[in-house]
Amino acid sequence: MYKILVEGNTELSISSKTGLGGTKICFDALTNDQIDFYPEYTGTGLLVILQEPLTDNLRHKDSAYNFVRRQFDQKYGLQWLQPIGFNNAYALMMREEAARKMGIRSISDLTRFLDTQKN
Repeated sequence: MYKILVEGNTELSISSKTGLGGTKICFDALTNDQIDFYPEYTGTGLLVILQEPLTDNLRHKDSAYNFVRRQFDQKYGLQWLQPIGFNNAYALMMREEAARKMGIRSISDLTRFLDTQKN
């Protein structure tokens, strides 16, 4: 996708490398000038690369992005571009009838329900 976008909107020619592996391989390739850029989740930058604890002030997407952007600039001299709007938020699914019967509409509700089952 990035190859198409760059070549379609600039005079640049792209050589793409796919199948590099996970974050560690891509990040190392970037910091060693073997690649010029790669897409990364803000949360992965925060938790995996920076190894920051997830505090309440970093739970909001804009706060997390701004923190990661500043830290990558300071620590690695790398620039985070604006987010592309993709979200990899996790969710749980359960049968509608069971959720209604147990009063579960959120993960917090599920946690409370499970806590009551322990007693």
